[in-house]
Amino acid sequence: MLPNRLKYQSYLLIICATISLVFTNCNEEAGSVIYPDYTGQIDSVIDIEGNVYKTIGIGSQIWMAENLRTLKLNNGTVIPQVKVDSDWHYNKTPAYCFYNNDSINFYKIYGPLYNFYAVNTDSLCPTGWHVPKDSEWAELINFLGGVKKAGGKLKDYYTSYWSEPNLCFVNNYGFAALPGGMRQSGGKFIGITTRGYWWTSTSIDDLYAYAFIMFHDNIEILKIYGLKKEGYSVRCIKD
Repeated sequence: MLPNRLKYQSYLLIICATISLVFTNCNEEAGSVIYPDYTGQIDSVIDIEGNVYKTIGIGSQIWMAENLRTLKLNNGTVIPQVKVDSDWHYNKTPAYCFYNNDSINFYKIYGPLYNFYAVNTDSLCPTGWHVPKDSEWAELINFLGGVKKAGGKLKDYYTSYWSEPNLCFVNNYGFAALPGGMRQSGGKFIGITTRGYWWTSTSIDDLYAYAFIMFHDNIEILKIYGLKKEGYSVRCIKD
């Protein structure tokens, strides 16, 4: 048996090695400070189903620090769950699904994937909150240094949900973005653990609306044209 002193040293080595693994791919930006509660606006909000969400202030905005999980609009209307690929493809009304149609493994962590028709109801978020416009996402991104680095400041780095390498900055602002993947218009699920997609409320035309995407292997966040039939995660912002 090891003497107590050696046991203690062994435990320290294990702890240090674990910490090193967690933060290996996260770099601290020059001159930055870690502000988990950057504006002091840590709070919570409850949706119509009783789900409680941590909220975080970043700059002049207050965001949900978790993906939306509601299965109802804030007026009590149930959002249909669509599992069958062909039904998902031809549907043009509000709907949601779970990644791989698996609520057990994906609901609590990532939340549902909503089509844009659910977003466009203007009733998806709790009362007093809304799905952010592309300009509101842009304000957040600009505050965090632009598209080339903001993804690295928004991604969660405390857990192992992002695939390696999870490239990020350690000046985490509490947004804790997760790689929930997406559902394509034809019904196929892609991107879990490697990409996160989030709707904006800004429509482009009959087919497309703006969305944002983050990747596991870089620190960018990019604005994309999302097909309204596709399923993405949703974050809400306070009115």
